[in-house]
Amino acid sequence: MKPAAAEPTLRTRQTARIAQALRLEKRRGIRIATQARLVALAIIMAWALWLDPARENVTVYATITLLAANGLVMYGLSGLRLYRPWMLYALVLLDHALIGTALVSAGTIDQTIPPAVALRSVWFSTFFLFIAGAVLAQMPGLVVWSGICASVAWTSCVLWVLSLPGTFSLQSLQFVEAPTVADIAKVYLHPGFVDISGALSQVLLLLLVSMTLAAGVRRSQMLMERQVVVERERANLARYFSPELVDRLASAEPMPAVPHTRPVAVLFADLMGFTRLCEGADPAEVMDLLRGFRQRMERCVFEHGGTLDKYIGDSVMATFGILSPSAGDAASALACARAMVASIAEWNIERAGQGRSALRIATGLHYGPVILGDIGGDRLIEFTVVGDTVNVASRLETLCRDLDADLVVSDEAASWAVLVSGPGVLEGLERVEPMQLRGRDEPVTVWTHRASGAVAPVMNGTAEAI
Repeated sequence: MKPAAAEPTLRTRQTARIAQALRLEKRRGIRIATQARLVALAIIMAWALWLDPARENVTVYATITLLAANGLVMYGLSGLRLYRPWMLYALVLLDHALIGTALVSAGTIDQTIPPAVALRSVWFSTFFLFIAGAVLAQMPGLVVWSGICASVAWTSCVLWVLSLPGTFSLQSLQFVEAPTVADIAKVYLHPGFVDISGALSQVLLLLLVSMTLAAGVRRSQMLMERQVVVERERANLARYFSPELVDRLASAEPMPAVPHTRPVAVLFADLMGFTRLCEGADPAEVMDLLRGFRQRMERCVFEHGGTLDKYIGDSVMATFGILSPSAGDAASALACARAMVASIAEWNIERAGQGRSALRIATGLHYGPVILGDIGGDRLIEFTVVGDTVNVASRLETLCRDLDADLVVSDEAASWAVLVSGPGVLEGLERVEPMQLRGRDEPVTVWTHRASGAVAPVMNGTAEAI
């Protein structure tokens, strides 16, 4: 029995998506390279016609036409399903073969130009033009290959011309005496002279230029890959952190990989009666309701420097202090909770004008140690907090229904808020004697903010107004 294939990890899928994006970009690059080629060849054609008023250099015009056609073939093949990268490499080889053929073909300027003289023409620079064109395809290997093909084509041209009757090189000459500068100049000006050392230098230059350009292409690809990862991470962070914190995180050290404990303020906010509101409601209306709720809660969290930990249906979990804990985290969380309550009140005014029912929010806040770290598997990794503090905050949010309150704050969170911001931070809150929470042995003293028009109940003690 064949073993089951391993599940792709998150990093594997990310790498595959980047590779797919690069493949698409390479095809776009081929299109741009084709356009650049046609423009360049049109300019070269116009220049050649200006230099050749008699229109005698038919080979040059034919070569330019074939090079243009070859570029169009490249572009056409890249869009077909049968396209394979080796086809592009073969067409690049054909490009340089055509350039080499044109270089050693008989040219005329009122009379036929000797092949050795043709080698010294400016048309050698065309090799560099086509190497540069390969850069646009965003394929480092193709750039190097283009340099190799140009080097082979140029070397073949030099060797072929050197094999013709009447041609010679400096190395093949024997001087009776040490040659003078005038002797060397006379040799170089001879129409049959082929400069071997110069040709070798040009080959070396072609290879060095192609490798340098290929390194530049590879570096740009690596930069793009890193930027894609960074922007994706920044976009993911922006879903949970305020823009200022995203910038801090992007430039700071990464979160510790090993789970650890630190004091954090945890806040839960939930829409009361959401299930009842959804009964018989139009799906689009339900989605608009959820979207509007989440947008308002998100804004409150970010404005008070919090972290949006997660959405759970119509519930929001936020934390304060997971990046850099401070004594003011509880006060910030309490200010955020108040802002959430106020935001729902403002929203209710809008809804009343639209003939819609009012909404109520339940918020629970606790402050204490949490376990912070990455949890999950290969497909989904979540950076979150867990522990007793989270459980208590969730129970306090549920307690809002029993106390007919829209905000329930633990005594620990209230004490830290007072320590930083003073007693005024608890204005409008009432202290309730210790209460038993489901699933927890120790009772918790809480502070509540009553919903509008609610009667303060007595739970295991007397409500104390502030």
